[in-house]
Amino acid sequence: MATTPTRPNIGQISESMATTGWSAMKRSFQRFTTPTIASQILQSCLPELSTSSFEVSDCTILDAKLKTYLKPASKMNSTLSACYHLTLRERSAGQSSQRIVYVKVFLGGRSREVFRFLTRNGMSDSEFEYAVTHVPEHDLILWRFPHDPALPHLRQLVDLLAVEQHLPSEGLSQIGIQGTPQVLARHLVNYRPEIRCTNRYDLYDSNHDQTCQLFGKTFRDREGQSLHKRLQYFWDRSLADPDAMAVAQPLGYTAAVNTVWQFGVSGTPLLQVLNPLNYKHYISAVARGLASLHTSGLAGLATHSPDDHLLEIRKKLTKLADAIPQLSETFGTMADHFEQAAPHSSAIPFRPIHWDFHVDQLLVDKGRLIFCDLDELINGDPIQDLANFLVDLRFRNIDAGLVRLMAAELYDSYRQQVGWGVPVKRLVWHARLQFINKAYRHYLRFAPGFERIVGDIIRLAEGELTLW
Repeated sequence: MATTPTRPNIGQISESMATTGWSAMKRSFQRFTTPTIASQILQSCLPELSTSSFEVSDCTILDAKLKTYLKPASKMNSTLSACYHLTLRERSAGQSSQRIVYVKVFLGGRSREVFRFLTRNGMSDSEFEYAVTHVPEHDLILWRFPHDPALPHLRQLVDLLAVEQHLPSEGLSQIGIQGTPQVLARHLVNYRPEIRCTNRYDLYDSNHDQTCQLFGKTFRDREGQSLHKRLQYFWDRSLADPDAMAVAQPLGYTAAVNTVWQFGVSGTPLLQVLNPLNYKHYISAVARGLASLHTSGLAGLATHSPDDHLLEIRKKLTKLADAIPQLSETFGTMADHFEQAAPHSSAIPFRPIHWDFHVDQLLVDKGRLIFCDLDELINGDPIQDLANFLVDLRFRNIDAGLVRLMAAELYDSYRQQVGWGVPVKRLVWHARLQFINKAYRHYLRFAPGFERIVGDIIRLAEGELTLW
């Protein structure tokens, strides 16, 4: 059901800037979105690193997300969550090791109250003390991977012995592996604290003296169960129709650890393959895959309408105006423009769409495209997927001329595959939305200087938009 967007006064909200506490948030939070400063703080927070025998030689921010509120009185409830990949070097021997830590930073001493209510999730007192550290002087709580406040089962999935009991035996038998294979190694693929974690496992099948790779994606709740059914639907469809969208083979779902399993494919990221000589072949394959998804008839998905987009984008622009008041007039004008230019729902064939479609979601395996990460499928405007992909290409290190050629190829190939119109005006509307989403994600990362990056992206969104 479509929702009626509310219309907060963007300019009026930003006038309260003097009392919103943004200066305090920057002082407290942006230390943790600056890798050099964050590494120094983290080294002092971890007792095992605070001695002179270790040093943090590299600090990479894997994920960062600001959570704040529009009401000035609620600003003190804001938090910053950040996940880091640390490279540690032992000073005397020079040996390196890796560590992943997740921190949640608070304001006004609120970390004390939050820490007091943390549950042990089956851990002993000593295990809990190692897993979670409260650092009141920095008003933060720190978790050592694989300990996660919302994914307690993740601990079982990084233990090479414990994970064996959760492997999908029925699915493994489908690919010729009988019994329980030995797990030789685990590699972290993607981790979003408190949300999901994807690991790649190297398995050894002693019966056939061979190895293979298995991917496990674990969630905090039961959403993996519906994802598995979805993957199975598209896998079966691709077996019946060689032109249908291809996915990695699903092998099962383990409810005890909320994990979906897929057989590994030896694919290469599409971005590493694309060049001026082959782009037509691959981009036309992208168009066919999208059309296959959009015409799949997959049932049971929630619906996202233009009105839903308008509600979300106005909220995002309002928050951006609160953080960057010098652009509040621009944000207000853009919100009004989007509402005036929005396509009518009656003209849009709501279809299953990917929702988060970009070039990193595609692998090339033996000349065929494999579509990845179908976690967020929704019933929506199929043109949104085209816009997502085209906007994403503009932020990659690709020659601008080649980007235009790929955009034109995608548009023309896709139109030939589907039975509905693809108006350029509607595509541009969705593209502008995606520019704003890009800008908003930079705001959420809250790195020093995010205001300039947001401003640059917003100028692209409000300018004359030529997609090819």
